[in-house]
Amino acid sequence: MNKAGAMFAAALLAMAVNPVSAHIVLSQPSFEAGQNYAAFFKVEHGCDGSPTVALRVQIPDGVSILQMPEKTGWKVETQRSKEALTEITWHGRLEAKASDQFGLLLKLPAKTGPLYFPTVQECEKGETRWTDIPAAGQAWRDVPHPAPVLQVTAAGAPAPVMAGNMMVNAVWSPATPGGATTAAIYATIMNHGNQPDTLLGGSTAVAGKLEIHQMSRANGVMSMRPIATGIPLAAGSTITLGPQADYHVMLSGLKEPLTKGTRIPATLTFAKAGPVQVEITVEGIGARGPSAAMPGMDHH
Repeated sequence: MNKAGAMFAAALLAMAVNPVSAHIVLSQPSFEAGQNYAAFFKVEHGCDGSPTVALRVQIPDGVSILQMPEKTGWKVETQRSKEALTEITWHGRLEAKASDQFGLLLKLPAKTGPLYFPTVQECEKGETRWTDIPAAGQAWRDVPHPAPVLQVTAAGAPAPVMAGNMMVNAVWSPATPGGATTAAIYATIMNHGNQPDTLLGGSTAVAGKLEIHQMSRANGVMSMRPIATGIPLAAGSTITLGPQADYHVMLSGLKEPLTKGTRIPATLTFAKAGPVQVEITVEGIGARGPSAAMPGMDHH
């Protein structure tokens, strides 16, 4: 089973134990911004005793469809606006008293707040339009036929990553404007072992090169240069790579802008601990630190 399939299987299992209502709802009603999200639309019954024969879901602006898993007994129809998929319709048959779920794998936008998926449930006799969106100050359940809604929340800080005796925490970068070709990556690294190690470099798919740079000052002038030998980490030491620190990681040859609220997979390579898989949390342009540092970590 691939990663996307495993994600859908986990979401389907969670749905089996979550309570549902008579409305068409999403099995997981909140999720982090900028992440891949397994969206399951739960249909509880038909239209006034009539079987469901189609389910038409509008995709909000800023949401991308990554995968449309096959559903036994149902055919999928799509609509596009330019390159974006804007509407998905499943055609099949679901008995009036039966319930089922219809799944998509989505990429959520970086912006937080409610995302509404107006949905039309077509039946053999009539239809139900789950398309009502609450006005300001109005609750979701106060409208007659509320559209399925997802609350997009701010991304939390990833947990520290361990590799041997090395712990990497609070990996972050300021967002970059369009057209930028470089970005700086910061982190806190702790060596919990009794032997020294060295951060040698790493890689990420969003940039052509990942290098370690050192800042220095001479005659009142700041300069920056790559360090081929890496950053030494003494036994029991903690090093912070930050905007005011001596070292940081530089990405060059960016293939796309770094967008606030997203997470970028990367690999950091140590001489002894080896490669460590991390996620770079992208903060706002000009940020001076991570917005959600992990508790219990000292920043020097």
